[in-house]
Amino acid sequence: MLVTGVKTFRTGLRFALLFSLLPTTSTNLLGKAPARVPASARLTISVYNDAEVPVDVMGRAQEQAGRAFRHAGIEVTWLNCRVPAVSEEASRTCREAVFPEHLHLRIVRKSLGLKGETLGISFQGEDGSGCYADLFYEPMEQLQKSDGADIASLLGHVAAHEIGHLLLGNNSHAAAGIMHAHWTTEELASARVGGLAFLEKESRRMRARLATATQASKEGPSTAARIPARTGD
Repeated sequence: MLVTGVKTFRTGLRFALLFSLLPTTSTNLLGKAPARVPASARLTISVYNDAEVPVDVMGRAQEQAGRAFRHAGIEVTWLNCRVPAVSEEASRTCREAVFPEHLHLRIVRKSLGLKGETLGISFQGEDGSGCYADLFYEPMEQLQKSDGADIASLLGHVAAHEIGHLLLGNNSHAAAGIMHAHWTTEELASARVGGLAFLEKESRRMRARLATATQASKEGPSTAARIPARTGD
């Protein structure tokens, strides 16, 4: 199963997604997917592919994550960012981080300070706000080799899980579904065919948070929670 852990630091909270394959203890952990609804919120995600994930894998992973959010009523725009950028305008657009409407994903080979089985981590302040999440590709490759996991599906679901933490705020693990703190081998198999989804209450919460932020942005730029981009992005 996949195990998620929450650790608290002085700079805020970070949610780390780890895996360890153990015998399944339950087959009833998959959350019931919410009914499909029209997209009522929009989200932009800047993606930095430092791990050099193949283009086809990246494309399928983004389709999988985008499908999970679309099922929750959220339409995602993916910005595949390059360093150096192709233009100053592209660089400026990619660097922008506005909570919660414009978030950042960075895919690297592995974590330098966390356990080797860590798949991803998101960063949040004490107020639950945060724009950044890191995904670790090497342990996903290891899981693919050892258990035949579909790496594109795994990458997409881990991405959705970590972005879900950013949109849902602190204490956002769930008893089932894509935000479940323990993914079983059955759930991983179900993920291959899009069986993992956000719960209905999570979908409503994310849409509400994005809608509130969008309204605040319309009322004036001073009300938007803009967060400086990382140096070197």
